[in-house]
Amino acid sequence: MILDEWKRLYSNTKTNFREVAIKGIMMAFYVLVFCFSASTGKRKASAHYILGWSFALNGVAPPLDYALLPKPPPKEKHSQSFPWIKVIIGMMSPLTFTLLCLFLYVTLYKRYTVFETLEDWEMDCPHRFRYRDLHLATKGFVESQLIGVGGFGSVYKGVLPRTGTEVAVKRILRTPAKGMREFASEIESLGRLRHKNLVNLQGWCKHKNDLLLVYDYIPNGSLDSLLFSRSFVLDWDQRFRILKGVAVGLLYLHEEWEQVVIHRDVKSSNFLIDGDFNAHLGDFGLARLYSKTTFKDL
Repeated sequence: MILDEWKRLYSNTKTNFREVAIKGIMMAFYVLVFCFSASTGKRKASAHYILGWSFALNGVAPPLDYALLPKPPPKEKHSQSFPWIKVIIGMMSPLTFTLLCLFLYVTLYKRYTVFETLEDWEMDCPHRFRYRDLHLATKGFVESQLIGVGGFGSVYKGVLPRTGTEVAVKRILRTPAKGMREFASEIESLGRLRHKNLVNLQGWCKHKNDLLLVYDYIPNGSLDSLLFSRSFVLDWDQRFRILKGVAVGLLYLHEEWEQVVIHRDVKSSNFLIDGDFNAHLGDFGLARLYSKTTFKDL
């Protein structure tokens, strides 16, 4: 209807252009009044409803009776607005964070922890010391803690930081041809032996290229250092006690234990003398174990 009115006005050449402009403005006003915005989309789209209207071409439009207007249709609820979705998201967030932290912990633990397969000799002597404790006990294996040097390594005096116990730590020289063999042999043989005339093996440690054995600390050192000492001379009672200890220790190895232990390196430097001048046989790096039936056949 509005379009027809525009055509009639402009087709009449006798029409006053002022009148045409005024009517054009009024028609544009009517167009603006009756237009409204809308949006499309299935989700999260705004809805616009015309519940009633009132207008007049000439004069004032009659008022609307709001009580007679219909109610708008109910708002549709999408699945995304359900409250249980928010509950699930709230529960999954801390669980996901916990699993992520656990995954990172396991990954870093496997990366920086060296897992080693325990061998038979390790199972026989399960007391394994931490390398850090032995490093602190010997003050970093400094030369001032060195108390002896043998064919298979050096011996250091140490004090365990946790208990304050004095120990002797033997650091075995490891080469491709030897070292590990003597280390395993000494643990396998001495780790199960318990006798008053044998050096007591407290435990062991294997860390990278370091092979360490931990013994009871015996204060008077080796027998050879006492025999050739110029500042100290053993009397005959002390010598007899030492000889008796040597004989009793070898008797235990050869006959009294469940197997026959052949030391194969019996010498004065491998006998350690305690404060009461009792002898303790040590350094079982070359020792071999035999069953008693096999040893009789040899």
